[in-house]
Amino acid sequence: MPDIIVQTNVLYLVAIFFIIFVIREIVALKKNLRLKYIFTPLITYIVIIIALYVSYVRGFTQYNMVIIAGLVFALIADTLLMIEEMSFFIHGLFFFLLTHMCYVYSLSIDYSYNTNDIITGLVLCAIFFLYYMLMHRAQGKLNLPVISYMLILALVLFFAISICIHNVYPKGPIVAIAAILFAISDGVLAFNQFVRKIPHSTVVTWSLYAPAQLLFAFSCYY
Repeated sequence: MPDIIVQTNVLYLVAIFFIIFVIREIVALKKNLRLKYIFTPLITYIVIIIALYVSYVRGFTQYNMVIIAGLVFALIADTLLMIEEMSFFIHGLFFFLLTHMCYVYSLSIDYSYNTNDIITGLVLCAIFFLYYMLMHRAQGKLNLPVISYMLILALVLFFAISICIHNVYPKGPIVAIAAILFAISDGVLAFNQFVRKIPHSTVVTWSLYAPAQLLFAFSCYY
């Protein structure tokens, strides 16, 4: 398939993504739950479509298939976490944990050790330890799923940043930015859950999370 056709089709899909994304943010801001429950899963659904399309064009590699599996788990998590009438936080956390495990595995495929990785690992350990202490002081004893989630998320960041440092272009910067955005969105979600309620936290979280998932889908092209 000619690249110009592929690029055009991807642009159409991205345009649909941003239309759905903007609508979702508006209805979430206005607290229209009925429309929020419709458009929230649609965002990740269109991201999965994009990942499937670019994988179809480029080939269903091991990396692509695991990323797509992670996006499917994320779709389940999104559906659980968007429900406001009941709390499915731990359930959503479990499926996001599966998402990050998929991302860790897929990113580790392109990983090769470099001495700079020691610095990356130490910096990430310091950041996550400080954030853990912040939540620990606010919440008290954190349960095992939350701690496990933080460790897996740290690994996602480690491998993504390492790939970027190793000059795997353009995939490296794409996955690094995606992982950082995802980590910040998870940080906002955790802060809202364990420390202090953030006004319109779902709008803030999705403004980071949705682009992150889109970038992970794009990484399947390279």
